[in-house]
Amino acid sequence: MSLQTLDRTQWSFAEALAHVQTVTVARRAVEAAKLPPKPVPEYQTWNPPQDPKVAWKAEAETELLVALRDGDVLAQGRFTEERTHGWGNGGSSSGFGLHSGYHTSIRPEHWREGKCSFGRLTARDWEFIDIRVARFLVKAIWPDYVPEVRPAAGTDAVPYTTPYLDLMQAAIAKFGITAEDQGKKDCLVDWFLEQQIEGEPVSNKLADAMATLIRLPSAQRGGAKRVLGPDLRHTA
Repeated sequence: MSLQTLDRTQWSFAEALAHVQTVTVARRAVEAAKLPPKPVPEYQTWNPPQDPKVAWKAEAETELLVALRDGDVLAQGRFTEERTHGWGNGGSSSGFGLHSGYHTSIRPEHWREGKCSFGRLTARDWEFIDIRVARFLVKAIWPDYVPEVRPAAGTDAVPYTTPYLDLMQAAIAKFGITAEDQGKKDCLVDWFLEQQIEGEPVSNKLADAMATLIRLPSAQRGGAKRVLGPDLRHTA
């Protein structure tokens, strides 16, 4: 990959967090499936056990914040030191205003000093909003999760695959495509166009083809299904 082909797409903090959470949940779910089943604990109806995805998503958020605090992921935001609304009223209100219209770098020290909440990084004397991170940096640490393909019983060789098949498997995992939920083709095409294969961007034709191939043939037809009935053309 050369500097000219570098993917400079910017993600919002929410988009970056959603990606890290998706990857972490998928990886943790596979790891949990390999463990021996645990006995179901007794619980009161008003206090059911917590969905493990909640803890996995919290783990993902912690990992992303640690990467930002350590400088492994770089971010930018719109800065201000103007406290125009006092000390805020809690919740999503911080009391700061008049943020810059331009993005500036957020240093690791900022992440260590401030608190990130509601898409804002706020400290006592300053605040960043509209936080953006480079997508390629996030994906370098948390690439799209592709479940490991194990060889069939009685064989030692790993099944043959290609970068195209790997990318389609990644799309299936990311969008949670199943026989019941086929997803929207336009969304799949847009996602494929954002990806690269061996350092090269995916073409429009290839993105459209892959979005078609990972969906069932019945999902391609769309429209109302034809209902068969008696031929009424010759009835009086």
